[in-house]
Amino acid sequence: MDQFLQRLGEKLRDPDGRKQFVSKAKKAFRNLIRTLSLGYCILLILLIMLLKVTGEKNLSVAFSLYLPRLLFLLPSLLLLPLALLFSWRLSLPALLGSCFIFLYFANDFRFGSEPHPSPSEPGKTVTVLTYNRGQHMNRSLKPFKDRTNPDIIAFQEAPNRAAGYLEAEGYELYEFAEDIGEYTLLSRYPITKKSLIHTVSGDQSVDACARFEVQFEGSKIAIYSIHINSPRDVLHYYKRGAFLYGLIGIPGTALGEKRHKNQQFWNDRIDEASELISHIANDPLPTLVVGDLNAPAGGHIHQLFLREFKDSHRTSGSGFGFTFPGTSRNPLSLGGPWMRIDYLFANSSWDCLWNITESSRLSQHRAVTAQFRLKSP
Repeated sequence: MDQFLQRLGEKLRDPDGRKQFVSKAKKAFRNLIRTLSLGYCILLILLIMLLKVTGEKNLSVAFSLYLPRLLFLLPSLLLLPLALLFSWRLSLPALLGSCFIFLYFANDFRFGSEPHPSPSEPGKTVTVLTYNRGQHMNRSLKPFKDRTNPDIIAFQEAPNRAAGYLEAEGYELYEFAEDIGEYTLLSRYPITKKSLIHTVSGDQSVDACARFEVQFEGSKIAIYSIHINSPRDVLHYYKRGAFLYGLIGIPGTALGEKRHKNQQFWNDRIDEASELISHIANDPLPTLVVGDLNAPAGGHIHQLFLREFKDSHRTSGSGFGFTFPGTSRNPLSLGGPWMRIDYLFANSSWDCLWNITESSRLSQHRAVTAQFRLKSP
C-alpha cells in the first residue's frame, strides 16, 4: 500500500500524469454508473415479473408486496443525478427501470379526477360501502358515508353492531341491519338471509366471509363481506431477515427447511382464497364481493379474484386507491397508506359505474364506496 501511494503521489505531481489519472478515474466511474444503472434496471424488471407472476407463491416476493412502493425507486434518486454528471445517456437505464416499476404499479393507478358520487337510481343501481372497522381510532365514518350516500354498508371486524346502528344518529335511512360473526350489514333494502362461509386455513376452519341475501327492488342479490386473516405477525417476523428464505432456502438444506416452513403460511392463504372464490363464483344470484382481503393489489391472490370478478377501482376508480395503513410514520409513504387491500368486486351481472376511496381519516383502514348497475336479464 505504501508503494502504491508513493507511485500515485509521484504521478499526481506530474501534470501529464495528473491528466491521465483524472481521465482514467472518470472512465472507471462512468463504467461503474453504467453497470449499476443497467443492473438496477434489470433487477426492477425481474421484480416486476416476480410480483406479477409469483406474488404470494414465494415468501420473499410476498414480503415485497407489502413494502412501500417508493422504496423500489430510491436507488434511481441516487443513480440519475450521478449519471447526468457524465452523460444523459448514462441515465437512460435507471430512468427506464423507474418507468417500468411505475408502469407496473400504475397498472393499479387510474388517471383522471375522482368520480362524482351520483345518487342511486331505484331498481337500477346500488351503491355499496365497505369498511374494516377494527382500529377505527374513534374517528367517525359519517363524513365519507354522507358524501357517497351508500345504499348498503358492509362492516368487517364489527361484531354485534346491527342493533346499535339501527338506533344511531345519522343512520336513519338504513331500515335493515343484520350481523353474524364479525360482520355487520346495513341496508336500505330488506336483508332476507345471512350465513357464514367456512373455509380451511392450514389445519383450522375459519369464518373468512359472510353471505347476505338482499331483496333489491324485486330481485335477489348476494353480498359477500370478506375478511381474510392478517399477515401482520408474519411480516414483523420477516423484518428480522426471514424474508430472505424465499431466495436462499435451497431444498435439502437447513435454510430450505425454514423456507418450506415459512412458505406454508402463504400457501394456506392462497388455498383459502381459492376455496372462497370457488364458492362465491357458483352463486346463482347477482353477486357483489366486498371487504378486506389483506392481500395487496398486484399479487397472486388479487389476480385470483380478478379471474372471476371485476375490481371496481380498476374499472371506475381514480388514483392508486390505497386503503391501508390509514396513517403511518413511514416517510416512504408520506405519512399515508401505501397498499390497496380493501376491495369491491362484482360478478358479470353488474356494471361498475364509479368507485371512490376515502381520502383521509385517522383510522387503520380507509373506506371505499362504489356504485353498480344491475344488467338486464
